[in-house]
Order: sequence, then structure tokens, then C-alpha cells
Amino acid sequence: MCLKYKKQSKAGTIVIALFAVLVFLPVVFMFVNSFMSPREAENRYTPRVTAYNYLHSDGTEHYMEPALLPDVITADGYQGVLIDDPLYVRLFWNSVLIALPILLGQLLVSPLAAYAFEMMRFKGKETLYFLYIMVMLMPLQLLMVPHYIAAEALGYNNTWWAIVLPGIFAPFGTFLIRQQLKGFDRSIFEAARLDGASEWRVFRHMALPGVTSAMAALAVLTFADCWNIVDQAVVFIKNSFDEPLSVYLSRLVAGNPGQIFAIACIYMFPAVIVFALGREQMAYGISLSAGEAAGL
Repeated sequence: MCLKYKKQSKAGTIVIALFAVLVFLPVVFMFVNSFMSPREAENRYTPRVTAYNYLHSDGTEHYMEPALLPDVITADGYQGVLIDDPLYVRLFWNSVLIALPILLGQLLVSPLAAYAFEMMRFKGKETLYFLYIMVMLMPLQLLMVPHYIAAEALGYNNTWWAIVLPGIFAPFGTFLIRQQLKGFDRSIFEAARLDGASEWRVFRHMALPGVTSAMAALAVLTFADCWNIVDQAVVFIKNSFDEPLSVYLSRLVAGNPGQIFAIACIYMFPAVIVFALGREQMAYGISLSAGEAAGL
């Protein structure tokens, strides 16, 4: 029985390792190819026939020639992105200035809303929370219609606020943190109130320190979500100089394939850093929230 279990465990480990390699291989491919010269990348990954890729074409269209290692290792792609063309740096900071307010707003609004829904009593609380969760379950494309109408009526369409404000009040963070608050002993909060502690003091000194792991999970997931914004930016941002880098990446493939790998690595770097810093807290926070949800 023990031997059978060990064999199953080993087989499972091998399968997981294979899946991990398949998932990680595109990242390795992108990183290695980011040190390919712009000319080599253009000759390998564009349909245009040149004197250098004619042999891999039918005379009118070139077939892609993927390579794990470049012929010549160079940092010309990074130089073109970071130094020669300031547009990419501007679009990168556009992504930062969109993602950062959403992240900070979520970390401010979500704990307050979750505490109100879980620890305070008011009429219609559960009905309101049900509607709140229904918004979370709706497709993004459906929600963008009322968002667009509201932005047009309030006069902030074609600005970052049309993306930032709906992102700040997204309901997922409230749901995640409330699930963790369900495991708290309510008698401790009641005792604090009887001793004269204000509601704000109870929230700040008792509830907030206990949900830091859920807030860390929320920070990582929110940053990953708003860092990769595409649909909202396409709808709400008309000026190409104000759009985030995520939108511009799709155009870069056809317009300048020589730098696509370098700029994709630069774009991926902040998300990797955020995940690396918060992965343990994220896993712990999600497990706690999932455990409370399973106990409902």
C-alpha cells in the first residue's frame, strides 16, 4: 500500500513538473529572444520576404523561423526600448499611473466595505451584498456599457478616471476580505465596543491586522488584473499617447517585431516582482478565505 502510494506520488510529481515546464517554456523563449538583434528578429518573425530569409519563404510570404537561442546575443532591443524611443517609457508609466491608483484604492475601500458587511448591522445588508456579488459575476464587457454611459455623463470619458474609478470599487476585494472576517470571534469585538472603543478603533486595531494576508492576496491579484488592462483602455482612451503599454503591445507585433521580446520582458518585470514579494501571503490569504467559504 505504501509502495503504491509512493508510485502515485512520484507520477503526480512528474506530471506537475511537465506542466510547469510547458508553462514556463514560453517565458524562457521570450527572455532569451529579447537578446536577439532587431534585424534578426524581423527576419525570423515577420511575413515580409527579405534577402536574409528568402530560403524560408515561398517567394511572396515568409514562414516564421523560431529559435531558442539568437545567432548573436545583443542588448540592442533593450536600448531601442529604453533609450532610443521614449514612447515605450511613456506608455510604461501610463500603465503604472493606471494600475497604482486602482491598487491603492482597492486596499483602502475593500477592507472598509468588507468590515461593514460582516461586522455591522443595517437593514438590507445581505440583499445589498448579494447585488454586490452579482456585479462581480457579470462579464466585464457587460459592465462597460453602464461605465461608458456614466463616464460620458460625468465628463471624464477619454481619461484614466474612466478606468480607475470602476477598478477601485470592484467587488472582488470586498468578497475576499469578508470571507476571512467570517472566521473572527465576534465576542472580542463586542467586548471592545462595551469598553468604549469606537467603531473606527475596533476596525483599525482589531480587524485590519487580522486581514493583512487577504489584503496581500488582493494586492497581487488586483495588480495583475489592472496591469493587463486592455478592453477598458480600448473603449475609454482615445489618445494613443495616453493608453497603457498593454494595448500598444498588440500593435507592436506587426509594427516593430525587432523589439517585441525586449519590451514584453520589461512589461512583465513589475508583475513578476509583485508576485515574488507577495506569493506566500497571497497563498495563505486565499487558503483562509477559501476555507471560510467552504464552511458556509
